Amino acid sequence: MEIQTKPKLYNPLIVQLQTLEVKDKTVENYFAQIKDNFYCSVKAHYLIARDLFDAKENLKSNDFARLVKQLGFSGATQSKYFSIGKDVRLFQLFISGKLPMKWTSQYILTQLTDAQFNKVAKKIDADTSAKEIKKIAGVSGKQNNKIAHDLLSFLQLQVDKTKVDVSTYDKLVDKVKSALTKMPEIKIIDDKVDTVKEKISNFCIRQQRLMADVRKAKSILKNASAYSA
Repeated sequence: MEIQTKPKLYNPLIVQLQTLEVKDKTVENYFAQIKDNFYCSVKAHYLIARDLFDAKENLKSNDFARLVKQLGFSGATQSKYFSIGKDVRLFQLFISGKLPMKWTSQYILTQLTDAQFNKVAKKIDADTSAKEIKKIAGVSGKQNNKIAHDLLSFLQLQVDKTKVDVSTYDKLVDKVKSALTKMPEIKIIDDKVDTVKEKISNFCIRQQRLMADVRKAKSILKNASAYSA
């Protein structure tokens, strides 16, 4: 006689990864384990955001810069984490298993007033969409426009200074502008383009000076070696 086992249920309060393979091969059990592990990663990202913001508040600027360098976090990544990590209201959702899965939904929560947040917190769960959050909170048109603008501002292009010089940078910008002509919603801010160009120029100058110093040091060592011989 086959023993019927109860299907495993998804539990957003689980904080430990389910590392063993699914024993009973059913859709319900696969769903529960995959969802449990996925939500663990969501909560891990929230803790990263919290700790990164805490580090920024408590470390000296040079120490924090060293930390970010070791982590390999870009400016855009830091901005995203800071906006979420600094809002202590999200922690209650975190421990109750109600923190939204998507970081965009988490970010929207940080932009709500306390009254709006409390209204949403009573109805929210991990799967509540950004659209539903704004609907429950009663987000106004002006507030919604600000949220949309801030979310889109996280989308930043990064240029590898080691692979682009001033002469090729202008061509790169033209290529990007040409590629974006079919997307009128995206705008390139020219003054920021000039700022990046200046940074590339300064980087190239520093690299040239560094190479000159290296050549000079090698020449001195070579002459000293010849003299001693």
